[in-house]
Amino acid sequence: MRSSVTHRSQNAPWRRAELRMSPIAAACATLLFATGAVYAQQQEAAELDTVVVTGIRKGIESSIAAKRNSDSIVEAVSAEDIGKLPDTSIADSIARLPGLAAQRVDGRASAISIRGLGPDYAGAVLNGREVVSSGEGRAAEYDQFPSELVKQVIVYKTPDATLIGQGLSGTVDIRPVMPLDSRGRQVVVNVRGEKNSFGQLSPQGADGLGNRVSASYVNQFVDNTVGLAIGFAHLDSPGETKKYEAWKYGDYAGQWGAGATGVPSLGVGNNRAQFAQGFEASVTSSKQVRDGLMAVLEFKPNKDFHSAVDLYYSKFDQDRVSNFWAGDIGLWSGGAKFSNVGTSVVNGNTIIDSGTVDGGRSLVYEKNFHRSDDITSLGWKNELKLADKWTAVADLGYSRANRNETYIQSVAKGLAGGPLTFSGLGSTGNQAWSTSQDLSNAANVQLTNDPNWAEMRTPTYKDEIKSFRLSGKRDLEGGMFSAVETGVNYTQRDKNVQSDAYSLALASANVGIPASALRGPVAINVGGVNASTVSWDVPGVMGLYTVTPKDPWSSQSNKYAVHEKVTTAFAKLNIDTDWGAVPIRGNVGVQAVHTQQNADGFQWNDGATPGAPGSGSLIAINGGTSYNDFLPSLNLAFNLKPDLIARFGLAKAMARPRMDDLRAGADQPKLVENSPGSALGHWTAGGGGKPDLQPWRAKSLDLSLEKYFGKSSYVAGAAFYKKLDSFIYSQDTVRDFSAFTNYSPTLTAGCSAANPGCDPNQGTITTQANGQGGSVYGLELSASLEGALLTPALKGFGVIVSESITRNSLPKDKNGNPINLDGFSGIVNNLTFYYEAQGFSTRISQRYRSPFTATTRSVLLGTETSTHIEAEKQLDFQMGYAFESGPYKGLSLLLQVNNLTDAPAVQTRGPEVVGSAGSTTGQLPWKTENFGRSVLLGATYKF
Repeated sequence: MRSSVTHRSQNAPWRRAELRMSPIAAACATLLFATGAVYAQQQEAAELDTVVVTGIRKGIESSIAAKRNSDSIVEAVSAEDIGKLPDTSIADSIARLPGLAAQRVDGRASAISIRGLGPDYAGAVLNGREVVSSGEGRAAEYDQFPSELVKQVIVYKTPDATLIGQGLSGTVDIRPVMPLDSRGRQVVVNVRGEKNSFGQLSPQGADGLGNRVSASYVNQFVDNTVGLAIGFAHLDSPGETKKYEAWKYGDYAGQWGAGATGVPSLGVGNNRAQFAQGFEASVTSSKQVRDGLMAVLEFKPNKDFHSAVDLYYSKFDQDRVSNFWAGDIGLWSGGAKFSNVGTSVVNGNTIIDSGTVDGGRSLVYEKNFHRSDDITSLGWKNELKLADKWTAVADLGYSRANRNETYIQSVAKGLAGGPLTFSGLGSTGNQAWSTSQDLSNAANVQLTNDPNWAEMRTPTYKDEIKSFRLSGKRDLEGGMFSAVETGVNYTQRDKNVQSDAYSLALASANVGIPASALRGPVAINVGGVNASTVSWDVPGVMGLYTVTPKDPWSSQSNKYAVHEKVTTAFAKLNIDTDWGAVPIRGNVGVQAVHTQQNADGFQWNDGATPGAPGSGSLIAINGGTSYNDFLPSLNLAFNLKPDLIARFGLAKAMARPRMDDLRAGADQPKLVENSPGSALGHWTAGGGGKPDLQPWRAKSLDLSLEKYFGKSSYVAGAAFYKKLDSFIYSQDTVRDFSAFTNYSPTLTAGCSAANPGCDPNQGTITTQANGQGGSVYGLELSASLEGALLTPALKGFGVIVSESITRNSLPKDKNGNPINLDGFSGIVNNLTFYYEAQGFSTRISQRYRSPFTATTRSVLLGTETSTHIEAEKQLDFQMGYAFESGPYKGLSLLLQVNNLTDAPAVQTRGPEVVGSAGSTTGQLPWKTENFGRSVLLGATYKF
């Protein structure tokens, strides 16, 4: 049976078919006209009543008010009440906003893309200050922030000259509760139990049960001049994962010494069908334990002075135990022998889809992983009103993240050989492998040095930001400008990444698993794989291993530090005027940014020249640069009618490169003779970082039209265009090698006769580098509507819907292939239906993003670029009841089910090597992960 699967390139032009509106986009457009007419009729006979709004509607009204009143184009999500954001994490809540999409990490929404641009293009601030990242780059990991401690999140889609730490795609501003904005004491206690539908997959891991407990306190003292808000949130959340992964595909017959027989010929030259080198299926049980604290202390003794100190602290621990069954077909160790072969065609590649392979072996892995994150953020802001309508502001900030990991892998193998039978490799989710070996019997499985894959790694990450801001604002009268604000901000950021790797070696090639370390068999039921394997306690066998350092050459990628000093001078004029009969508000401003960056790292000499000094050694290296950016911005909001707003934005923006791309390290930097027999050479390196890498830069144009219906309904349409002046992608580029050690005993750096005026310290390296730009553009439709706008019979019902259609046009790489924009999804949509009345509430939400590529980093700190992630659609549900009167007033009950349909995370990738009949860009099934559904049941009490 033959099958064919195709994928549309993310860079494809807007074809006629692609311009057709999806159902969600059509719904937005229809609602724009229908609700406008109905609302106009209702307004004629409306009677004004004072209504106290709570629950879902309160969160919606607060979000709409923030969007409506902003001078910039923004999206917002607000808590329904103190300690009650609408989702279990702020990442989930943010991902439901128009034009935003989440990327799941270990089943949890963590990274956020804005308008088709990946997490690295966005800025993140906490209460207006740039926030650290516990990853290797700059992108914030939003699942680190407890949703119970966040009051509101604002996403700026257009820049504001006074906002520091902005991104190129947008900026996420996380805001805690401010106590002086409330009146009276408020205490909220929240308790929930959690269960994962998969239960306990690993006998040594978490049991699939967890809990969430939070408490918050808000009050004012001394005649409302002192305010205190403090909240604590504890999370103990299970994670259960089923995963299938195919090893690399390719046409290996006759390649690199590979041994394979029985591979079908394609009849074109020496081309043969492609096949996978093997597979692995695994189950993982994990536990995430997070304790978060957020506090705000405000002091406002009079109308002229205001001071606020805010603190955020999070301690996040993660433990994972994984059990693997892997099948190695023996391609590199004796040869794979295929029989009973069936093939299928997938994206232009003919692959072996089913059959039997002999000559391989079964392997059983145990992986233990522990990660601990500490994040601290502290800020102190003071505002003082001076004479002549001036207000002075001083803001001091400090943010720090520490992340420590320990990863241990112990490997065993089946003692007896045996064929592996497989089928369904051409389609995701249907892959099946089986073996006649009994891998659940410890007598048939032993710890092994063959292959020598047992290892331990201990990466650490440290990120620290210190900032100081001083600004002044003066109110103006009698002109088109209502105020002027100017100031300066200084930020110093230091990031350090260290990863040590160790080999774990047994005293002999194979060692039996000690009885004291044995645990119960593990059922690995993943897709079509149904197997049972032995398991053991990894800490219990560590005494059998000798631990020695390994892979010294990896230090050029895995050990580095980046230091930045950024000075930003800014000025902004607030606009408040009329254009004829149309009121106009907004702002015009500019940031002048000076960046000084420096990076440390290591150069690796592989010892390719026998007898050369320093062979096989690491030498410390550093480098850096400085540059200036001038970033103007304009935001205009035209009040065409009291409830109709048109917006215009024009700006220049930037996003600094990933921290790991700025590393100084390089692999095998050396001199290569300019010509045979020459004593002069030119510099080259196999790969590394680029400390003088400069930002992504872009000019942007934004348009938006927003129609509001009272406080809790609106429809909007927006269009944007970003011209990328500078883009970063992997390429052959030039680097200054003046600081590098020359290991050659015979060569010195010099120019060739053909290029006598060269700089002898300049050489070539393949790395991420600045190149020509491109463009990103798109449309966004969104609506939040109450059912009562259409008919009183729908009172209490509501819908929130959005659709984003994004395209890009990018340059091609050095080989003429299209460049995939990191995090880019052409279609993103969100749909939420809710009902709330008489204390009862229910909500069902779906978010969807079309296929995208992403840069991911493994625990080995190896970058996997252009990972193709298939379309994702996640469905979440919640229902609750709040007692509005009687002895239980203040109590509310809640049931939540996340990932209701157990939507898988699917990744594909192209083959490693193909003949003339194959396609290296044709995506093949690779990874499939299922995380189960999470059920939470609990109660909240407010008094």
